Amino acid sequence: MDPIAPTILQVANSKSRRLRELVRAPEILVMPGAYDVLSALLFQQLGFQAIQCTSGGIAAALGYPDGEVMSRDLFIQLTSSFAAAVSVPVNADGEKGYGDEEGVKETVRLLVGTGVAGMNLEDSVAKGGSGLVELSQQLRKIKSIMDTKQELGSEFFLNARVDSFHVILNDPKKALDEAICRGNAYAEAGGDCIFYLNLHSAETIGMVAKEVKAPVSILAGPQSPSVSELQDLGVARVSYGSGFMKAAITGTKKLAQEILEKGTCSLLKDGVQTPEINALVARKR
Repeated sequence: MDPIAPTILQVANSKSRRLRELVRAPEILVMPGAYDVLSALLFQQLGFQAIQCTSGGIAAALGYPDGEVMSRDLFIQLTSSFAAAVSVPVNADGEKGYGDEEGVKETVRLLVGTGVAGMNLEDSVAKGGSGLVELSQQLRKIKSIMDTKQELGSEFFLNARVDSFHVILNDPKKALDEAICRGNAYAEAGGDCIFYLNLHSAETIGMVAKEVKAPVSILAGPQSPSVSELQDLGVARVSYGSGFMKAAITGTKKLAQEILEKGTCSLLKDGVQTPEINALVARKR
């Protein structure tokens, strides 16, 4: 494996350490989902301490479906552009790692080499919920990530995603048991944080946060408890997936409909204006 220049590795490691500190801090870490460089710059300006990339949002903005349909090269290029634009840690949405145990090594090496602080790694077989990867297979992939970190001298952050609530929809007890079992297994294997989708019940969230021996994160939606309630339940981190991209395209749709139906564009009066946008991208330079 090709080494990474010490100066680049030092920057990447400082961002990984910062992300780890934020996740382990007493206060819950709120990570909005960036889908382009402008949204990442806005989140930083608003005061968010770390930024999550959204695979679904990034893919949709480029005309792709979610699920590693984009090439790994394009994924790395886009994620690294987000990380280069802001000073706060950026966590990649690595989906399934773009490959098997060997493939994920190269994915991690490329991310570290561009200053990305960490990544998500999910354990469902395919988008749409067809099942979970065998636990032993997922643990081998996590071990590959840990081996890569050691070889590079990297402190890369792993947000290990458990999809049991996402794919086991007809047996809540089985989904919960699998969530706790896999969460603890991924934590023991080196996962820094355990990430859950489709987990909205306060009672179940509290149970998972108590039983899993690592910081726990959830993907929040309109049906989720508030940020303060999640913190009280023991959640360490909350993110929003493609929520911000959906909000953006919703605003675009409303403006387009107003123009088509009324011939006016009054919605622009309350929108972000050109000087503010120019100020955001000027900070990037």
